[in-house]
Amino acid sequence: MKIQWIAHSCFKVYLESGKTLLFDPFDDSIGYTREDTQADVVLVSHGHYDHSSLAHIKEGYQLINTPGTFEVDSIKIEGLPCYHDKEEGKKRGENIIFKVQAEGLTLVHLGDLGHIPSEELYEKIGQVDILFIPVGGFYTIDAQEALTICKRLEPNIIIPMHYKTLFLNLDIAPVYNFTDAAGSYFDRSRLGSNSFEITAANKKKRSRIVVMENSLDNE
Repeated sequence: MKIQWIAHSCFKVYLESGKTLLFDPFDDSIGYTREDTQADVVLVSHGHYDHSSLAHIKEGYQLINTPGTFEVDSIKIEGLPCYHDKEEGKKRGENIIFKVQAEGLTLVHLGDLGHIPSEELYEKIGQVDILFIPVGGFYTIDAQEALTICKRLEPNIIIPMHYKTLFLNLDIAPVYNFTDAAGSYFDRSRLGSNSFEITAANKKKRSRIVVMENSLDNE
């Protein structure tokens, strides 16, 4: 499969079967304008404007924006309910963690997770190959909390998201707060690209942080 970072918390996943998934599409008002795109499945973690804009997506997609268990062809999707804050949603509402199993890999997108998961939630998340995790704080977990979650889950690949980038107009922290906090605990690399390919057969044994370039900073 191929994983592309559009910007912010929005990623597009291209499967070998030809199916595509789009996570947390944002509104243009965040400082980036998304190009028109096609997706078979659109996953929305919550209703805030920087995660739920269906503009620029061509018709014909299946929208998943609720907790539950879904199957699209051979893609298994589980939406796990959680919160956008540390007050059980009283401050910023609810959030959905999406767990996607496809082509022998498990992808977990944490959306705007605002708290350390309970042990029950950790158990539901289970083993993770690729973790998309917010690290910018203020509206979500911060760098230290993200590191705590990564240490607990030990995913094969950790992809930080929802942090301050060149044109993003949200007041959140930069990615180096997270990578500096991680120190030498995880391997880390700056990809220098907006996408990479991975299969179940070519995973590395040691967990690593992969800092991607988004697709829109150079346009």
